[in-house]
Amino acid sequence: MSIAKIVVPVTGSSRDDTALATAFTAARPFAAHVEALFVATDPREVVPYSEMPLPPDLVQEMVDAAADLNKKAAKVAQGNFAAAAKAADVRITAGVQKGAGVTASLREATGHLAQILGDAALLADLIVLPPLTQGDRADAQQAFVRVLTGVERPVLLSPAQPPSKSFARIAIGWDGGRAAAHALSAALPFLEKAQRVELLSIAHLPDKPARIAAAKDYLLLHGIGCTERLVEAGTRDVADVLLDACAQCDLLVVGGYGTSRLIETIFGGVTRSIVSQPNLPVFMVH
Repeated sequence: MSIAKIVVPVTGSSRDDTALATAFTAARPFAAHVEALFVATDPREVVPYSEMPLPPDLVQEMVDAAADLNKKAAKVAQGNFAAAAKAADVRITAGVQKGAGVTASLREATGHLAQILGDAALLADLIVLPPLTQGDRADAQQAFVRVLTGVERPVLLSPAQPPSKSFARIAIGWDGGRAAAHALSAALPFLEKAQRVELLSIAHLPDKPARIAAAKDYLLLHGIGCTERLVEAGTRDVADVLLDACAQCDLLVVGGYGTSRLIETIFGGVTRSIVSQPNLPVFMVH
């Protein structure tokens, strides 16, 4: 199994650097192509709806201001992309190209981030995003949910700082459920390249020995050896327990939205806690 194409949105913010570095780290073992995607908002959509028509001059002024912001953000994103590629020794190409090493290209589009990134994800093996926070714009959160649950493509959330040069040590958050199983199988390309793989399970889960044994057997059939570790949660949040247990790992693999998405949206849930943490790259599949 392999990874051939990775898509990472860039916005012209300071988080572009880490997201791109994470994408290049993920691409390196497979000599994959990384497509950086800059999505500008349609300037016409900044005009607010009003029952009373706005003066044409005011409308044009608002549209021009939005277009100017788009140009400035695009220029910064282009600079971030070029700098990150140079730092990672990645060859920039005019479009999607396969090379002996990692290649990268930058594509610009106009519209809604969730829609355009979702369309791009249809023919991508992996989507890389920065960690999500409460302060993020709604379109960033919508894009994450669309890719994860609508298009059902794997998402790799970058940490706040550039990750290790490789994902040599990988931990799998394992509860034996459908979401975790999908994440495990989708992460096989990375697990096959890892030096150490560990299954992490919460000690109070029912049927844990059988669930862990089944996962170990499945990985073994793919030529992947792994260790197992049961961790006690007690009264602590499950997400915090998992993150503490894999503090020395390079990558955490987990299932996303394993319970009701509505419940997780209202109460937080393991998924929301993990996607907002800044310390560890997280590979997530719905």
